[in-house]
Amino acid sequence: MNVTILGGGSLRILPLIRGIFSAAPAVLQDGEIRLVDRDLPRAEAVGKLILAAPEYARTGCRVIWTDDLDSALPGTSVFYLTMGARRQPSYQEAFFPANRYGFIATDNLSVNGAFLSLRLGRTILNIARKMEKACPDALMLIFPNPVAVYSHLVNTHTRIRALGICGGFSNHRWDLTRLAGRDAYDPCWEVTAAGVNHLSFILRGSCGTRDLYKEILPEVLKKNWTPPAIPSAGNPETEARIQQSLNWLVRLYRRYGTLIFSTEADGLGHIFPDEFLLWQRKTYGTGGDFDPHAAEQREKEELQRNYRNLMEAASHPAGIDWSRKTGLFRKVETDITIPLFRALAGQGSVRITASRPNGGAVKGFGPEMPLEYTMDLDGTRITPAENLFIPEPFYGLIASLSEFQHLQSEAIAAWSPELFARALDAYPVQQFQGERDVFYRKMFEIFSDLDPEIVSAKTYFTQGSHRC
Repeated sequence: MNVTILGGGSLRILPLIRGIFSAAPAVLQDGEIRLVDRDLPRAEAVGKLILAAPEYARTGCRVIWTDDLDSALPGTSVFYLTMGARRQPSYQEAFFPANRYGFIATDNLSVNGAFLSLRLGRTILNIARKMEKACPDALMLIFPNPVAVYSHLVNTHTRIRALGICGGFSNHRWDLTRLAGRDAYDPCWEVTAAGVNHLSFILRGSCGTRDLYKEILPEVLKKNWTPPAIPSAGNPETEARIQQSLNWLVRLYRRYGTLIFSTEADGLGHIFPDEFLLWQRKTYGTGGDFDPHAAEQREKEELQRNYRNLMEAASHPAGIDWSRKTGLFRKVETDITIPLFRALAGQGSVRITASRPNGGAVKGFGPEMPLEYTMDLDGTRITPAENLFIPEPFYGLIASLSEFQHLQSEAIAAWSPELFARALDAYPVQQFQGERDVFYRKMFEIFSDLDPEIVSAKTYFTQGSHRC
C-alpha cells in the first residue's frame, strides 16, 4: 500500500506513523510512504525520523519526501491530507466578535469554521481533480477541519472517494471510560453513532458483553456521580475543561437518554450554549488588548522552535528518547488511521465513524447531506451501519447544521459569494436576529485576505440587502 501524505512535514506525522508501524506493521509491507510538503526540509526531517524510529525495521516499506505533489500521486492507495487552515492573527482575532455577539468560535462547527473552509476548500478540490487522473481508485482521508465540508466537496464534485476523519474515534473511548470513573483510554468500547462531525449521538454501544445504555450507564451514573480526577490532562486548566464536558454529558444523558460521540467544544456548545459562551468569553475575552502582530509572532516563534528541534533531532537521531509518552517523538496508537489502514490493506472489516455524504444511510436526510455516521470499511467497500437516525429532539438542529455545511461545500465548488451568504444564513444560532449581520460583517473584515470574489458576500449583510 502506498500512502501519500500532504502536509508531510507536519509535527503530527511522526507520532502517527510510529503508531501505525507499532500496531499494524504489515499494512505498509513492501509499500511506500510519500511525504509531500512545500517546505521540503521539514518533510525531509520527518522522513529521516521515521526511518530512525525503532518500529521502522519490521515494516519493509520505503519512505520518500518531495515538494512535488504531481510526482507523488501516481500509484497512491491512500491520500492523507493534514494541512491546516488556521493562521494567526485571524484565527484568534475571530474569537472576539463571536464572544461579543454570542456565537460559538471553533475551527469546525461554527461561523468561524465556515470562513476557514474558504482557505483550503478550492485547494482540496483541485487536489482531488489531480487524483482523478493520477490515482482514481485512491481513498482520500481528510483530517483538517471542517472535515464534513471538505469530504462532501470531494465526494460530490469529483469521482474520488473521501472520508472526513476526526479525533472522536479515540475521544469517546476516553470519555466513556471517564464516565465510568477511570481516567484511561479503553479500546473495548464499540458504538454506533449518527449526526454531524463534533455533534453525533451514540445510538447503541457496548464494552465487551455489557450494553452501554441498559447496563453500564444506569450502574455508574448514580445521583452522587462526580467526574474523576484526570491526571492525564497534564494541567489544571485542561483537567477542569474535560471535567466540565463530562458533567455536560451526564446532564445530556439524564435529560434526553443519549450521549454524544465525542466531547468537542463546538458540539456540546450547541446543546449548552449559555454555559459554553461564558467559558469561551472567560477563556478568550473580547479582544480589548489584543495585539495581532504579537499573536502572529508568537505562533511563528513556536513553530520555528518546534521545527528547529525536529531538524536537529533528525540530524542526530541516536540521542532521541523514543520511549517518551509526550512531545514531538511520541507514539500514537489510538488514531483512527490504524483500523482504517488495516481495512484498506485487506486485513478484515473495521467499524469506524467518519464524515461523508449521507447517501441514504441516516433516516430522514437526503442523500446529498453531509453527515457523520458509523460505517464498516472492508478493503475498498464502505457499508453504513444499520438503523441510523437522529434522536429526538435533535433532528432539527442536526438538519440545520448539516444544511449549513452542505451550502459551504456548494459555495466552494461554485466559488459563489451568494451561496456562501446562504450558508451563513442557514447557521441555526441566533437565526434572524438583527445583530447577526453585524457579526458577519466583522468576520468578513477579519478574513479580508481571502479572495475578493468570495469576500464580496459581505454585501449581502449590509442594511437593506436581499437575496430574493
